[in-house]
Amino acid sequence: MPAPDGTAVAVGLVLGAGGLHAAAQHAGVLAALAEATGWDARTSEVVVGTSAGATTAVSLRAGLSAADLRAQYNRTEASPDGQALLNRVTTPLDLGPRDGAAERPTGRPANPMLILRDLVSTARPRPVVALSGLLPEGPHDGSSLGVRTTEMHPEPWPDRPTWICAVDLDDGSRVVLGRDDVDAEIGPAVQASTAVPGWFRPVEVDGRRLVDGGVHSTTNADLVAALGLDLVVVSSSKTAVATAGGGKQGTGTLARAWHGRTLWREVEAIRRKGAEVLVLQPTAGDLAARTGDDRSDVDLPEVCEAARASTLARISLPESASARRLLAAAATGHR
Repeated sequence: MPAPDGTAVAVGLVLGAGGLHAAAQHAGVLAALAEATGWDARTSEVVVGTSAGATTAVSLRAGLSAADLRAQYNRTEASPDGQALLNRVTTPLDLGPRDGAAERPTGRPANPMLILRDLVSTARPRPVVALSGLLPEGPHDGSSLGVRTTEMHPEPWPDRPTWICAVDLDDGSRVVLGRDDVDAEIGPAVQASTAVPGWFRPVEVDGRRLVDGGVHSTTNADLVAALGLDLVVVSSSKTAVATAGGGKQGTGTLARAWHGRTLWREVEAIRRKGAEVLVLQPTAGDLAARTGDDRSDVDLPEVCEAARASTLARISLPESASARRLLAAAATGHR
């Protein structure tokens, strides 16, 4: 949080969902911000990670720099310190078969009552939560994600605030691991946050059946609204920059539009509390670099470098001047 004398700049970081494409995007975004302003994402006051964003959050808290994250995804040489961290991870990543039709979920819905809960709730509809209850439990084992996380970060939880988002499959509520009163270690927490309904099996954490936090929101940025931060940086992979005439909700698929509206509400909630918000999301050019689904690893260098280029362009714009100044001040420790 900001120091009483007002010299320190408090920056929060939100890393959204979106599979391997999101992880590569986050790497490009953070590398660009470090290049342009000197800001080190590892110093964030709080990091909120959802699904793929949870894996990036843990890498940062383990000590991996933005430059080394970029090297990981664009498949270039990391620094000696970065390579030592990356070498900790020896378990192969297993996301299940690439062809989604190869093994479709079968059986009874995981929790059809979530539909009724959504219908009778007076809160904003969460159709993805309801849908997750209609899907059978996923047939695939996501444990490699949890094991790889533990290899990267052997301690039970990072010392600095790190909030990993999941959803309770039994009642549809959002669970914020690392903040809520839930007994969890970082590996199972990330495995739960990445447990896509209908694809991966739910993960039991402290007696709760948890699935992907992106079911509630692909960003969950509203969690930081009340923290008194100076600036919140949001890297969102499942939304998109608006095209001309497209309004502020993004472009592309209906899903991107829905997630964009959700993100916009979250951003407005943060701004009402007085914080600056810098939202970094794919441009049309960024999306053109993505082929296949977001489990594909064939184009990760292109996704990473496209995100870096578009972020460098965005942070140089006049409307980003305040965020640029705050990031530079955070890098030096003074306003």
